Amino acid sequence: MTLFKLNPLAAACAAALSLSAGQALALTAFEAPDVDIYLSGASAPQNLLGEIAKKMFVGTEGTDYFVYYDNGGTPALGTTSDDGKSYRAYYGVVKNDPSIKTSLHGKKVLLVNRAKGGSVWGVNPVARAEAIATMKIDAASCVLDAGKYRCPQVGNDLAVDANNRIPDFGVSDVEPNMFKGPLNVEFGATQLDPEQATVFAGTQFGANSLMMGIVATNAVPDTLPISHAEYGAMLSGLIGDWSQVADGSTTGAVAVCRRVQGSGTQASYNWFFNNFPCAKDGLHGTSASTEPARMVDSAGYNGAHAGTAADPILIDPSAGYTVVENPSSGNVRDCLARAQSGTDHQFTGDDGKVYRVQFSKASATKAIGVLSLDSLGSENGWSFRALDGAGKLTGIGTFVCSNANQLECGIAPVKANHREGRYDFAVELSFQYRNTTVNAVPALGGLKKDVADEFVELIGDPTVLNTLAAGPKEATIALPINYDPTLDTNVAKATHYGNTCAPLQKSF
Repeated sequence: MTLFKLNPLAAACAAALSLSAGQALALTAFEAPDVDIYLSGASAPQNLLGEIAKKMFVGTEGTDYFVYYDNGGTPALGTTSDDGKSYRAYYGVVKNDPSIKTSLHGKKVLLVNRAKGGSVWGVNPVARAEAIATMKIDAASCVLDAGKYRCPQVGNDLAVDANNRIPDFGVSDVEPNMFKGPLNVEFGATQLDPEQATVFAGTQFGANSLMMGIVATNAVPDTLPISHAEYGAMLSGLIGDWSQVADGSTTGAVAVCRRVQGSGTQASYNWFFNNFPCAKDGLHGTSASTEPARMVDSAGYNGAHAGTAADPILIDPSAGYTVVENPSSGNVRDCLARAQSGTDHQFTGDDGKVYRVQFSKASATKAIGVLSLDSLGSENGWSFRALDGAGKLTGIGTFVCSNANQLECGIAPVKANHREGRYDFAVELSFQYRNTTVNAVPALGGLKKDVADEFVELIGDPTVLNTLAAGPKEATIALPINYDPTLDTNVAKATHYGNTCAPLQKSF
């Protein structure tokens, strides 16, 4: 794939010259596509899928091209359907647009995207050509609901299953080398060995930079300054009560709504707060790393249950320090909302077992979370806070700090700081696909490779990023390794150059 520098005028002209206006359509929701491609990994691209579909496909959603969501499968209390947290798919006819690869013009493309389990699912099974669970899309299985088709999750990640499917390419919040054991690999799996890791040489691409966030429920006063060290200590179980933070004026047990192992979001927190795997026993660096706490470290963990929907494993936050390992960012948001409202949180873990966190026993739990800032705009009883300080975001790009000591207001998580490199808790989205045959599965090629390359270019294009909804738009910025920050304000001025463990460096 050839990455390119931005020329805003040329991009505008290409859009204006689109040949798709009179392009004939012959597409129904479940006919056979010309290209059926499976993308697995991080949830971050979910915010961009709809925008890329608009740019690539002829016509309008629901009429000319189609969107498919998974139909649930995670027994969230109080809900009857899922919102595509685990799987989404887009199917349409590619425009005859000069800005899109000519080989794809007029082709019927179905892109199936899996976000279940997080980033490592865009690394390990891609490199190993392993078949994993997916979403089944056909007329007999899917149901039209509120303008979108809802389709079943099928297959079994933990076993051989005829419904499983090998991902064609993957996406991760951080580069593949960050997914090292024991903290950053999925349940029941091991890290890639050196030979397996070589299958991404020349076919791994940085796409964009995404801010990660300091998150707390509203029960935590926004006047309370939280330092980098204190937040990391709470994630690691070294601080179990809020009385140990700052001046001790805030009390109550700490709860952590984190992601599962193998999540890129979790890996980014492990890097930033725990120095893993950048310590001496990891990839780079010389200092030691610490280990984030797990659900079994919760004071109120009760594993004497079957782990089924009828008999879930229980975690009682009223007993003290609590950790909840959520399989998706949507589940983290639910966890935070339920911690604040005092209602139970039920979900299926990466081990296939069902857990219930009994927030109803605690009431307005003071919880922190593990989320990227593309969750901006979905806050419900929680907010993004300053890095190394007090204050919070009260709207898109609106930071308020009412702390009496303004010197303790920290660094605001806003795009201006992200662009300048002042807010350095950000990760660089990575796409990758196989460059050689693995397990009799050939390297990605032909139209599938063209779709993957087109997708990577679009998802890192600052003009596409500018079309995002307000929250994701604020959180995401193009990389200077692909575009020139002097030509577009939606390009970062600094980058890790594809090595998260390396210092953030100015690009010019």
